[in-house]
Amino acid sequence: MSNYSFKGGIVIKNPYLVNKVEIIQASLPKKIILPLQKFDGKAKPCVSVGDYVLVGQVVASTESGFDVSSHASISGVVLSIDTQDIVHKSGFKFQCITIKSDGEDKWIDNKGGNVDFLHYSKETLVGIIQKSGIVGMGGAGFPTHVKINKVLDCHTLIINGTECEPGVMCDDALMQFYPKEIILGIEILLYICGADRAIIAIEDDKQAAYQALLTVNRNDRININQIPTKYTSGAEKLLIKALLDIEILSGGFAINEGIICQNISTTKAVFDAVINHKPLVSRIVTVTGDGVYPNNFEVRLGASFEHLISMTSPNTKEHNYRMGGMMMGIDVVDINMPIGKTTSAIFVNNKVSEPIVQECIRCGQCSEVCPIGLLPQQLYWYIKSKNFEKALNYNLPDCIECACCDYVCPSHIPLVSYFSFAKTFSKQQTIEQNKVNTARERFKYREYRLERNKLERAQVMLDKKKALKEKMAKEQFQKQKITEAIQRVKQAKDKI
Repeated sequence: MSNYSFKGGIVIKNPYLVNKVEIIQASLPKKIILPLQKFDGKAKPCVSVGDYVLVGQVVASTESGFDVSSHASISGVVLSIDTQDIVHKSGFKFQCITIKSDGEDKWIDNKGGNVDFLHYSKETLVGIIQKSGIVGMGGAGFPTHVKINKVLDCHTLIINGTECEPGVMCDDALMQFYPKEIILGIEILLYICGADRAIIAIEDDKQAAYQALLTVNRNDRININQIPTKYTSGAEKLLIKALLDIEILSGGFAINEGIICQNISTTKAVFDAVINHKPLVSRIVTVTGDGVYPNNFEVRLGASFEHLISMTSPNTKEHNYRMGGMMMGIDVVDINMPIGKTTSAIFVNNKVSEPIVQECIRCGQCSEVCPIGLLPQQLYWYIKSKNFEKALNYNLPDCIECACCDYVCPSHIPLVSYFSFAKTFSKQQTIEQNKVNTARERFKYREYRLERNKLERAQVMLDKKKALKEKMAKEQFQKQKITEAIQRVKQAKDKI
């Protein structure tokens, strides 16, 4: 507990060291592509092709209280609204808005600056965060306002500044250059969620960032804790366990335990939204690898990977591209794809031959480094033999796909690829089974409804027959009464 560490994980030295952490303002892109994929799929463009837009203008909105708005990050003309490829694990195409820059960088009216957030209600601040398009910028992209709203009896706010992926330094740069803004962003989040305290978690190799925050922090409710530089210290559940000695069980969520975790970049974006009334239109991105000169750039969202890579003096060799990190990142095939809100880093590495995959030698190293405490070797054998149910019983869904097992495997087996496939396959099977169950229930209800209708119709017919018989009997009785009355009158007349 005292060293804020956790079992498993690996220490990976940064292979792309820099002499000084900087933030360079990237040039304006000639065009941007803004993906409109949302959690609930209800985001709709509120501009048309040919419209002129300003920086910060809402170009897509949602009626859902769950998702966030999208904003133009450059001024210019809307070229198209269509489906395009973006960097995403699903590999699916998403609806996008393409805007051509006019080179003027004209902004919407902005009346921010020197705002006392304590004069706002918490509901108003949550609305500002939502309208500003802020999501978790560490990788997941979960809407920030939803996490704040859903937390139960919040007692601790954790600000994740660990940046455990080797080579990534965008959050390190933010902490060094914007410590006051980050502290104020934390105070805003503390006010909104009502937490008793906040903990900023920083790896112990980021001394400049640690000292910068330590110097400006005057809030007794905000603590700055250094943790060992070990991968994957930034994983939410591991960080909570290391800092608070609280274990989030399988399938559980931190917000259900009164804990909120936010990324450093997200915290800075909250400051920009509330204090400066600036929506999320740019972010800091690390461009690194052995194919470029590593550095950090503040770039407009929607700019292409190529636009940013071209600013790093890449060498003339063939390159592999990866977004996010060397361990948990996503391979990028086309560098004309756009930079998004969760693009923390771009890795540009010289192409090398892939290692030859060999048979598992049962060394057990994968189990030793797994930070979740799984048995990767056993999972691998079950998945390879297509025994997915057994793999699920061995807590496969808990795998965070950190690739620690891949890193240490002497046989170069792509274990995470097996795990990711099995999780996707099992999830798809669950979806299909749910569809089957739903269809079965619908069929059963249809049969029940048809039988019920048949019985109801039969009962209606019986009731009608009964009513008809009663009516006929009543009419016959009335006829008999009339006949008897006529006879009595006739008999009376005969007597006269």
